[in-house]
Amino acid sequence: MDYFIQICTKYIDAAMERLKTKENVDDQDLSLVERILAGESDPKTAYILALDFILVGIDTISMAVCSILYQLSTRPEEQEKIHDELVRVLPSADTPLTSRHLDQMQYLRAFVKEVFRMYSTVIGNGRTLQNDTVISGYRIPKGVQLVFPTIVTGNMEEYVNKADQFLPERWLKSPGDSLYRIHPFASLPYGHGARMCLGRRFADLEIQILLAKLIRSYRLEYHHTPLEYKVTFMYAPDGELKFKMIRR
Repeated sequence: MDYFIQICTKYIDAAMERLKTKENVDDQDLSLVERILAGESDPKTAYILALDFILVGIDTISMAVCSILYQLSTRPEEQEKIHDELVRVLPSADTPLTSRHLDQMQYLRAFVKEVFRMYSTVIGNGRTLQNDTVISGYRIPKGVQLVFPTIVTGNMEEYVNKADQFLPERWLKSPGDSLYRIHPFASLPYGHGARMCLGRRFADLEIQILLAKLIRSYRLEYHHTPLEYKVTFMYAPDGELKFKMIRR
């Protein structure tokens, strides 16, 4: 996190210096980060806004995509199911994607959900209590931050049937199917409620389009030492992603 802040601060400082030298500040001539900085008089608040924007808008999606591509490359059977589905939905690799096409990619979405369940990129959701609260018999004072560890709950047999098995099919079954039982709150990669991730729909859209375009035209393989997952600020494969891409 220190390294992340160091990199972000470097470019935020550069943006602030550029703003100082501009005589007429026109939104059309500013980058998105510069617009944030130009519209906020308090430098500290501007830094926080810019850091949040970069963190949640860029880092989370890129790390999630790394994890999904690694899982795809090491699970050829599931990858072929996705490709078969894409061939049905997109007869030609050049077919322009529409929302109707994306709605038909049910197995692709189920695969992504299962990756998030077992290897949640965001390890938990934090909430700072606004009032003294009692939870499961524990009295917790106002101001304490609680973390709901979705990376843990998503892998607990108590909440997920066959939790140790990678089964995208569990997301295609009806809620009453006991074979693939999963508690509706066991896996919350985007959070829940009023504080749920604002960029969820954008993130889902970016991931689905990338996978659809890539797997429709290429087979992804990984022929190196298996990677362990590591918790840093995110949760993702630890090591170089050396994929072999074979045009279909």
